[in-house]
Amino acid sequence: MDTTEPRTAGGLADRFDDVDASGAPEDFVTYLRKTERSEGGRIVREATYRALGTTGGKGADIGCGAGRAVADLVRLGRDAVGVDSSQAMVDAALARFPHCRIVQGSAFDLPFGDGELSWYRSERTFLHFDAPAGALSEARRVLRPGGTIVLADPDLDSLVLSSRFPRTTAAVKDAFCSTVPNPHAGTRSAYHLADAGFTGIEVVPVLVTMKDHASACDLVLEPALTAALARGAVSEGAAALWKDDLGHISRRNVFTATATFFITTARRR
Repeated sequence: MDTTEPRTAGGLADRFDDVDASGAPEDFVTYLRKTERSEGGRIVREATYRALGTTGGKGADIGCGAGRAVADLVRLGRDAVGVDSSQAMVDAALARFPHCRIVQGSAFDLPFGDGELSWYRSERTFLHFDAPAGALSEARRVLRPGGTIVLADPDLDSLVLSSRFPRTTAAVKDAFCSTVPNPHAGTRSAYHLADAGFTGIEVVPVLVTMKDHASACDLVLEPALTAALARGAVSEGAAALWKDDLGHISRRNVFTATATFFITTARRR
């Protein structure tokens, strides 16, 4: 596991709210493409597609990143528009999927009229909103009455892994949570939606299991450990022991890491 600081100042975890200002937006595109190729990424995406149900009409994928879900939804016959706050992400998504409609826009000021959308999807986006109420108020504005909203986020505190150094694991996880603006988004989306006036709220937990040590390091463990070292939550020595232990467990083919995503579905009143 490489714990050197990524080129993005402050690391990946705390800069997704302004990718274009990071100085290296390609790092974020690369990270998202690794995520979408992972088994867990596929499982979560497909769970959100099922949660949309048979809702027809025009909809939007908010925080669409590199565009994978937009392309999937179009392939599934949906009238989908991708929206991302980063122009670099929009450019990367359109380069990959030129047949899709993807535009730059903020979740707090969407480029749609009142009641224009029948559905709204967002995956791993509300993690980066320290005040999600504004984004949900905007979601309510652009959805038609009865329209469907689907949010998919983890609770980062749900991370569990097979380490023999549980105190270091806890310190790394706590540091990671302190880095992300809304680390418990998955478990808090339901009451945020209720506060915003949505009804028919349902929550489906999805357990994501990562048995591939290298993939888990790329997607979760390396960003988490980078955050922990930067904040002094763990020492260099403790980090080295923790990494060596995880490597040893991996070589014995008994490595496992899990995290829980929460697919939260609701309707505009």
